[in-house]
Amino acid sequence: MPIDETDRKIIAVLDRDASLTYKEIGRRLKMNESTVRKRVLSLTKKKVIRFVVQIDTSQLGFKTEAWLGVDAEPHKSIAVGNKLTDIPGVRMLFSTNGEHDFGVVIWAADRNALSKIIEEVSAVDGVTKVVPSVTVDRLK
Repeated sequence: MPIDETDRKIIAVLDRDASLTYKEIGRRLKMNESTVRKRVLSLTKKKVIRFVVQIDTSQLGFKTEAWLGVDAEPHKSIAVGNKLTDIPGVRMLFSTNGEHDFGVVIWAADRNALSKIIEEVSAVDGVTKVVPSVTVDRLK
């Protein structure tokens, strides 16, 4: 079933604030709560949308957040990806087809802890290059 204009409106409201109730979304879009609920559940089931939590890492004691661009030997790429998921501090892992093979989001208590995580990532068999970028401020 294709996504229609009503689904797009619901998605736009959720994109701004996913914590809204079905009732509030319905009020904003002049729709019945039950219609919104059915559509959100359908969109979720079809994996058009999924809900995630945005975390203020500093509130959890992680004072350093970084993005690592990681390159791997082509024939070891899958194994590298699997090993990266097991490293403590790796919070998100993305397979990419841009400048790097993987994008890795790291949360660390401080710069020393970040350095240790980068060393661990670099030591994974098949990793050829690690390019860290420390997050200074989240803009959006």
